[in-house]
Amino acid sequence: MTKRLEGKVAIITGASRGLGQYCALGYGREGATVVVAARTEAVADPRLPGTIHETVRLIEQAGGQAFAVPCNVANAESVEKMAQTVLDKFGRIDILMTNAAVQPTGGIAVIKPKSWELEFNINVHGAFRSIRAVLPAMRAQKSGNIINITSIAAERAASHYGATKLAIEAMTRGLAGELKDEGIAVNAMKPVSAIETPGLLYGRAEGRPARTDLPKPDSYVEAAILLAMQTAATFTGQVMNDAQLIARLGAADTQARFRKENPEPWVKAMTA
Repeated sequence: MTKRLEGKVAIITGASRGLGQYCALGYGREGATVVVAARTEAVADPRLPGTIHETVRLIEQAGGQAFAVPCNVANAESVEKMAQTVLDKFGRIDILMTNAAVQPTGGIAVIKPKSWELEFNINVHGAFRSIRAVLPAMRAQKSGNIINITSIAAERAASHYGATKLAIEAMTRGLAGELKDEGIAVNAMKPVSAIETPGLLYGRAEGRPARTDLPKPDSYVEAAILLAMQTAATFTGQVMNDAQLIARLGAADTQARFRKENPEPWVKAMTA
């Protein structure tokens, strides 16, 4: 079977665990060389497992190719060094997924100012830094695919986290218009609802039973793969959840499979 991302070099920030790691594994299985870019090189808290090296090991174990690069998106020098390391090693950058994000606790009225600043520095400025670091290579290639990760929190925009994700969506639409004629696609994707990750489990109250109504990560990963296959000519400037992306970009058998596998709210989101 043809691997759908064969020959592509893909950078995923925040890929040491969670949705970033899931997508890194999916891209690796589809033939991409995956650059795992995140801060975590060693587990500091067993409740939050996962490192850049563990993600690379999992991809290679599945038969894919991967390369770990320590990167802190809150630091411009770190981001620029990461992009240059990738170019020096592989000579090109085809896909960038800006997945790294944090979500401090507390409401807008009580969040510590330093936490507010950190959240915007990572979630918004970190994505901006990552995009600007890869743009020269994509412009030289006259091709590229930028995938920004947003959240349903942006739809409510009733939290500081939602505010950062709303900014990401606005940046996505604006940048897509600027870069379309240069052959670079820019889109944003979000999960329909929560997906079980180490971060979600970490935030769950102790003793609280696991939820059984959550969609599986598979549909989110498939949507990320379909989005990574797009060009500026086929699909750009869009902000959609994984169900909408599969409905829009997936083949009929793919749509049918995920309708069968996912809970009713996810299926309804396909036509929302």
